[in-house]
Amino acid sequence: MLEVENISAGYGNGDVIKNLSFIAIGREIYVLLGANGAGKTTTFRAITGILPLSRGRVVVDGIDLWVEPEKAKRKIGYLPEGERVYPDLTVYKNLRFFARIYDVEEERINELLREFGLERYRDTKAGYLSRGFRKRLALARALLHNPNILVLDEPFSNLDIPTVLSLRDKIFEMLEEGKTILFSTHILSELQNFEGIRCRVGIMKEGKLILEERLENLLNRISNIEVLFKVDKKQQARELLKKFGYPVKMESTGVAVRVSNYNEETPAIMKILLTQGINVYEVKPKETPIEKIFTEITKRSE
Repeated sequence: MLEVENISAGYGNGDVIKNLSFIAIGREIYVLLGANGAGKTTTFRAITGILPLSRGRVVVDGIDLWVEPEKAKRKIGYLPEGERVYPDLTVYKNLRFFARIYDVEEERINELLREFGLERYRDTKAGYLSRGFRKRLALARALLHNPNILVLDEPFSNLDIPTVLSLRDKIFEMLEEGKTILFSTHILSELQNFEGIRCRVGIMKEGKLILEERLENLLNRISNIEVLFKVDKKQQARELLKKFGYPVKMESTGVAVRVSNYNEETPAIMKILLTQGINVYEVKPKETPIEKIFTEITKRSE
C-alpha cells in the first residue's frame, strides 16, 4: 500500500504539486491522468523519494519514506518517463549494475532476461535496442528487486502496438501477483483498456488533484454517445435494435447505436445481438468517452 498525505513539492521556485493526497492499494491500478505539465512526473518523483517534499508525507507499506528512505525505497520499483537506461552498457550490464545495488542474485537477472524476451540481446549495448526493447529493459530493471509497488511514468508513450499490448499484459500479470501499480498517462483512450479491472483515476490539473474516482464510475457518467458494434449481419442487427427502441445507423463494418448510459446499455445490446445469432467482433465508442469526461471536469475546475 502507498499512502500519500497532503504532499507538496517543487524545484526551487515554489511548489509544482500542492496538497496531494491519495492511497494506492494491492491488486489495484491507480492512474494519474492529466495533460503534459499537470504535475504527474513531479508527483511520481516525490512519492519515490527522488524529489524532497516541502510538506506532507509518503508511507510505503507502513514505512515513512523520509524517515526510513532506504527501507521504503526497496519496496518501490520506478519506471521513469522515457527509456532511462545506460546506452553504452550491454543489456546484461544494465541489469547487473542495479542488481549490485539491491543485492540481487544472478538468477534473478537471467529470469528477467527470459521474461522480457531480452536473452538474445544480453550482450547488445542498450543504445542499439529499439525503443520498445529499451522500455522492456527499463521495466525489467524496475522489477529486479521484486518490489511490492510499481510506479510507471507514461509507460505507454511513444510505443508501437505490440509493445503496448505486451506491457498491458504485464501489468495485468503483476496485478494478479498482488502488486500495487501506479501509472500516469495523458493518453485518455488508454484507460478504456482497463475496464473490468480494479482501477481508480486521479485527474490532475496545474499540480492539484481535481477529481478522484473509480474508472467504472467515470464511465457511468458518459451519456448520449455513439457506440460502434462490428457485426456479421448488419441489416438484421439494425432492424432488431430498432425494435428495441435504439437509435441505430449503418456503418461500413457494423451498426452505430446511440446510448444514454455506456456502461449499462452496451452489455444489454451485446446480449440482444448474440441471443439472435448475430456475431459481435468488436465494440468501441465512436467518440472517446474518457476524453469527454476529462474535458467536462477540467472546464468545471476553472
